[in-house]
Amino acid sequence: MPKMNLLMLLNHLEKIVDSSFGIAGKVWIDKDELEELIKKIQIAIPEEIKEAEWISREKERYLNQAQEEAKRIVREAENYAEKLVREDQIIGRAEEEARRIISEAKHTAADIENDALQYANQILEQLEESLERTIRVVHKGREELVNQTKNF
Repeated sequence: MPKMNLLMLLNHLEKIVDSSFGIAGKVWIDKDELEELIKKIQIAIPEEIKEAEWISREKERYLNQAQEEAKRIVREAENYAEKLVREDQIIGRAEEEARRIISEAKHTAADIENDALQYANQILEQLEESLERTIRVVHKGREELVNQTKNF
C-alpha cells in the first residue's frame, strides 16, 4: 500500500464522520471502512514520529533509571555519612577512654612512687637506727679498750 499523505487521510476521516448517520451526538460509522482508514493512517505516520515516540519512551526509561540510581547513591551517601558519624563517635569515645586511662595511670604511678619513697624512707630510717646502735656498740667497745689500756 503506497504511503498516503497523513493530512489527506485525516480529512477523509473527518468526511466519513460528517457524512455518517448520527443520533444524539453519536455517529454510526462502517467498521470495516474505519479499520481500513486507521491502517492507512498508521502506515502514513512518518518514521520521524515513530522514532520520536520511541525516543520519548526511552527518555522516560532513562529518567526512571537515573532516578533510581540517584536514590541508590543518596542511600549509599546517607549510609556512609552514618558510618562516619558512628566512627567519629567511636573515635571520640576511644579518645575519652584513652585520656581516662592515662589519667588513671598517672595517678597510679604517683601513688606507687609515693609508696616507694615512703618504703625507702622506712628502710633508711631502720638502717640509720641499726647503724646508730652499731656505732654505740663500737663506741662502747672502744671505751672499754681505752679503759683496759689505762689499767695496764
